[in-house]
Amino acid sequence: MYTNLNAAIQALTIILAFNLVCIAIIYAIKLRSIRRRKLNDRFQTKFKDYLTYVQANLDGMEPLRTPPWTMNAVEREAMQERLNDMMDIFSGEQRRKLMQLCLDLGLVHRHLERLSSRSYRVRLDAAYHLGCMRVKEAAPALLDMLKEHGLNSALFVVARAVAKCARGQQDLEAMVQMVLQHNKKCYELIVDMIGESDVDAGSLYTGYVSHKNPAYVRIGLTGLTGYTDPAAASAVFRLMDAEQEDIQIQAVGLYLKSSRLLPRNVVSKLLSHSNLDIRRLTIEALADIRNPAYVEAMTASLGDADQRIVYASGKGLLRMGEEGMVALCERAAAAQGTERGQFMQQLIDDELKHLSMQLHNWDKLMQYNTLMYTYDKIFRKAARLYRVV
Repeated sequence: MYTNLNAAIQALTIILAFNLVCIAIIYAIKLRSIRRRKLNDRFQTKFKDYLTYVQANLDGMEPLRTPPWTMNAVEREAMQERLNDMMDIFSGEQRRKLMQLCLDLGLVHRHLERLSSRSYRVRLDAAYHLGCMRVKEAAPALLDMLKEHGLNSALFVVARAVAKCARGQQDLEAMVQMVLQHNKKCYELIVDMIGESDVDAGSLYTGYVSHKNPAYVRIGLTGLTGYTDPAAASAVFRLMDAEQEDIQIQAVGLYLKSSRLLPRNVVSKLLSHSNLDIRRLTIEALADIRNPAYVEAMTASLGDADQRIVYASGKGLLRMGEEGMVALCERAAAAQGTERGQFMQQLIDDELKHLSMQLHNWDKLMQYNTLMYTYDKIFRKAARLYRVV
């Protein structure tokens, strides 16, 4: 009995000690947070005029002057964070002036020294700040750090720092290669990191779409999404027949977005593709172009086996002016009495209802009258009174 009592007392003592330790830790964190907030408030007050001066002179011809007093460690850290935020917001000459200010303040030299520290946490913090300041001289050391880095969330902190400090396309290529070595499917994240670089990555992405490794192809396609020039369309044209389905879809989407003129043979090929998403993307692209030359191809898609394609084709034809409306109404009238005919007629009725609620808009009124006239003419309904201005 005494043994059980002693064990219970020991257990309660351990629990009490653990709770006291937790309370002490929480209290210490709270005190630290309060202290940092007070120091930050003090920094805001002391440096308010100087930060106003910096923002007011970013567009000026003269370089930014350093503060007329010596900063302590806490003030230097607060200044670093504020300048980091400003360099992320501004670009071009304004960012260059902020980068030069960081150099004049000794922040660049300090973090370059910290990058060779024995402490991993110090090196990681230095890599982050050097990336914010776009220090080109740090690129070789950052690449070495990335090369030896394990697979964890900090890997992308270093990789992003490499992209920001990249001296040219070769540094970006090296960064991509090292990240992909971990077999991590993070193509959007890689493209986002490359986008932080001052290097024009258009040629990099164009080269990647011709790479043998599908991972590089996916990065290239994701990166080229932001480019709308015809060169992007020609670069991805051959990928529309790729073995990987996701690459096919992405390549078709990029081709349709980048091309100002879609050849009829290509349109026909895409509208008869076995993949539903590719057919849908093609119809949406044709509807956006609104060229009557594609009415015939879209009308043919009304016979698609998938009702989602029929719906997309019908909605697209309604956006292509009178010729599209006529084609849809004629197909709906020809299919009267069938489920598909009822479906297409319902599309027309829904569009008429939708337009009838926006007759205060001149364009909508014209579309309403055109569609109503076409609808009545083809379906031979009783004459209606049309709204006019």
